[in-house]
Amino acid sequence: MFLTIQKKTLLSFSTLLLLSLMMVFIAQLYIVKILCMIAIGVLMSKKIRVSKFVLLNFILILVYGVLGTGLGIIYQNPNPFQFLGVFFFWPIFWLFFISYFSTSPNLLERYLKVLFISHTVIVLFDLFYAVAAFNGIKLPNPFYGTETGFSIYENSTRMTFINLNTLTFSTPILFILFFSQYKFGINKIYQVINVILTIILLILSGRRSVMLMCVSVFIMPLLFSSCFSKEVRRTTGKVVLVLLVIVFIGAYYVENAYPGFWEGYYQVFLKAFDSSEEPIKFAQAKMFINAIFEKPFLGHGFGAIFFEPLPGRMIYSSYFELSYHQKLATTGIVGFTLIMFVFLSTLWYSFYLSKRNKDVTLVAFAVGLLFMLVADATNPVLCSFDLMWPLYLCLAKINSYQIN
Repeated sequence: MFLTIQKKTLLSFSTLLLLSLMMVFIAQLYIVKILCMIAIGVLMSKKIRVSKFVLLNFILILVYGVLGTGLGIIYQNPNPFQFLGVFFFWPIFWLFFISYFSTSPNLLERYLKVLFISHTVIVLFDLFYAVAAFNGIKLPNPFYGTETGFSIYENSTRMTFINLNTLTFSTPILFILFFSQYKFGINKIYQVINVILTIILLILSGRRSVMLMCVSVFIMPLLFSSCFSKEVRRTTGKVVLVLLVIVFIGAYYVENAYPGFWEGYYQVFLKAFDSSEEPIKFAQAKMFINAIFEKPFLGHGFGAIFFEPLPGRMIYSSYFELSYHQKLATTGIVGFTLIMFVFLSTLWYSFYLSKRNKDVTLVAFAVGLLFMLVADATNPVLCSFDLMWPLYLCLAKINSYQIN
């Protein structure tokens, strides 16, 4: 009996620790993450239970991984195994996670607490780093792949921490849970503080995808309020309105104190549609369109090297910002259809089940996945081990309905 309890505790701890590390330390601490994965695999005593829908999507992910890798080998690309882990080996592990998550009802509330804490840690650290930069203090950058975490320009700022990709998923989840008054063991005052600090960080980040959430996260609760209780629906609009008033008052105060402050951030959005301001993405689009027409059906395979022409950086690489373009170029119409079916079918079925069962957590996960899919267009996020878990969380919730 004692060993059984210890086993369950260790399994739960390993799962929650893994998800927390994936949120906060993207592309870091892989040894610890792998140990957590091994522990989950070893401690999973029950037979893996997944529904036909989930199994189909996993098969399609594996086929996509084999297709891209196989083509890369055939065409002798420099790095044909570039995404084999993300789209072949890691999905096999996630089957264990989904089965465990689906059959452990108490794990969801614990995970939501971990998600809130991890999100808050990211927000507080990034804001602390920004405040230090505003005061001329240079702090060491603890995150891999980022030279300058926060830059200050004449009338705008720019944050390049990779952990902002995590907020793309966690922010809409926590906002929907807040507006729906869903109880998961976190005091409302802490949730309000988290909402305000998150909005400040998203604006200071200077990144379009996360800045856009400042507006859309207030709209999403209204769009999906049908999943809320009747009592909550009566007050949702008022709560949204009050928070918007607070935001506008704060914005008005900042504009008066620092004239022209918002103009700089407004220009950030306009640059997205100006080829002279964003030459790299326009150059990549042209490059990938040519590559797609060369091999439209099966593509060039994983690890293919493409040349980014003028007005871009004039470089050869296999990593680019335009994720969907690259998927089409590397795996063609066939591969692109496979992986997009996985993403969109999971998204649609999540919304369908959440509406049918009035499941606030599932609709929150689905909205988070939606934001990740939008961000993935110009910032590849759904192609790494640490950022694929939004997809698998939705599949885990779907699986819990279909096997129970």
